[in-house]
Amino acid sequence: MFQIDLRNDPIKKLFFYYFIPSLCAMIALSTYSMVDGIFVGKKLGEEALGAISICWPVFPVMIAYELLFSLGAASIVSYFLGKNEVHRARLIFSSVFYFVALSTLVAGVILYLFVDEIAFLLGSSETLKPLVVAYLEVIFMGSVFMVLHPLSDVFAINDRQPILAMVAMIVGAGANIILNYLFLFVFEMGIYGSALATIMGHTIGFLVLLWHFLLKRGKLYFIRRFSLRAVISSAKSGVPQAVSELSAGVVMLLFNTTIMGIAGERGVSIYGIIMYSGIIFFTILLSIAQGIQPIASFSYGAGNLERVKNIFLFGVSVSIGVGIFIYLIFYGFDGHLVRLFLQDDIASRDPYLLGDTIGAMNVYYIGYILLGVNIVCAIFFQSVQRTASSFIITISYTLVFLVILLPIMSKEYGMSGIWLTYPISQFLAFLVVIGVILYEVKSGIFSRNFIAGNKLWKKKK
Repeated sequence: MFQIDLRNDPIKKLFFYYFIPSLCAMIALSTYSMVDGIFVGKKLGEEALGAISICWPVFPVMIAYELLFSLGAASIVSYFLGKNEVHRARLIFSSVFYFVALSTLVAGVILYLFVDEIAFLLGSSETLKPLVVAYLEVIFMGSVFMVLHPLSDVFAINDRQPILAMVAMIVGAGANIILNYLFLFVFEMGIYGSALATIMGHTIGFLVLLWHFLLKRGKLYFIRRFSLRAVISSAKSGVPQAVSELSAGVVMLLFNTTIMGIAGERGVSIYGIIMYSGIIFFTILLSIAQGIQPIASFSYGAGNLERVKNIFLFGVSVSIGVGIFIYLIFYGFDGHLVRLFLQDDIASRDPYLLGDTIGAMNVYYIGYILLGVNIVCAIFFQSVQRTASSFIITISYTLVFLVILLPIMSKEYGMSGIWLTYPISQFLAFLVVIGVILYEVKSGIFSRNFIAGNKLWKKKK
């Protein structure tokens, strides 16, 4: 079995050890939504595609709840593993898992009971409401598995099992693809079948990971103890990334309602295609950040701040290069990507839909070039427990500038202004990132006083 040494192995080697499985796992996870969009669009048409686009803000909310505990707990777990305090790491893992499982189960039932009201809150029209409700009912009842699957995946990665995490995601995503085809094209279950395939895929992936913890194959496994303090500490540490995903849900809702008011269901369908296609783009950038998170957290726990600084510089440089490269790839193959979501006869029914979608996509995706840097910086500072810095970056690139600019740009420039809002917002957030980094260099984790103080503390120990 391949062994790694988080204390001494080269950063590049450790990065790829975590990045490649994380990338495969995250791409597999991203296919859940993307496959739903492709199959629903091909089989049921643009109206059904618009319906699941309306439902989309629900998923960031679920992910936000999972991230509130998983990334926060994972950073603390890796910190204690770096200090060789394994018993404390297990307590945090067990407590967070128990709490999230029970709370998500209760929340899912409550959401199911109010699904009609939620459909209207998401901006659904009367025309799309039956499809929206049918899709959400299944998602809410299976939400516990949609949350526990990525939660367990993050813990497996921090338990030095990135390959297992990758396998679980791929198995679940593969099941989702097969079941989507069967339920939609063979059994013709409609949009209900697509939602059911998503839930079953997550359930299968979760079960693969669950056995690792039940059979005690790593340092992390369940213990018969519960600590509310551990749950609260994890939540505090995970606030920045939870806010990031929650903000994404709010932004999607704002985009959907703004677009619905200007271009109706057709505009929402275009936005849906952009978001579904962009999942892969976002996933690769997020995987870079997840690749440096365990290394940064462990090194910080071990007190090696020079190594922490080098990890940060490495992550930023990789994110910039990858962001530019991926944009060029998408720019070259945008037409082929958009056609995956459209029925074959779309040219006769709406001859301008393909061109309008490609044009919007090329503008919107410019923002992803800087998004990678923003994400890496946010997750890095969260992983070394610089929660305030992480929160400032996160709220900047996910919410603040988008909320300010969207109504202004849409009013002045219509649909073109809507698509321009995203890249402009990411650029302004990038300026905030530069300000945060300068602060950390002067007075924070990169400052000479901080590093000197840490060295003195290590000598005293």
